[in-house]
Amino acid sequence: MDNEHRGGSGFFAGFLIGGIIGGAVALLLTQEDTRDLLVGKAREATNIAADATGDLRSKVTDVTTQFQSNASDLYERGRQVVENARTNFNAAVDDGVAAADHLRDELQHKAEG
Repeated sequence: MDNEHRGGSGFFAGFLIGGIIGGAVALLLTQEDTRDLLVGKAREATNIAADATGDLRSKVTDVTTQFQSNASDLYERGRQVVENARTNFNAAVDDGVAAADHLRDELQHKAEG
């Protein structure tokens, strides 16, 4: 019976505490000043969140723009390196062909004479 008595008093204590907390919350929510304060704080929090979102969006846009610019510069430098390599390769091939033609002409001259 002692356990039943403790369980009943625990329930009653929880019920009493819940009632007090519920009453306090109801009192706070029914007071116009408190409601206005809560609404004002909610709006303030919303504005802060909106500002933070805008700042973040701006920073992401800046980083994206910088990345695109860097990628474009890197692409252009790579294109120039490839173009220079192609020019050098073509010049080397032309020099090789000219040297081979010259050597062939010399060998034909020696063979004829």
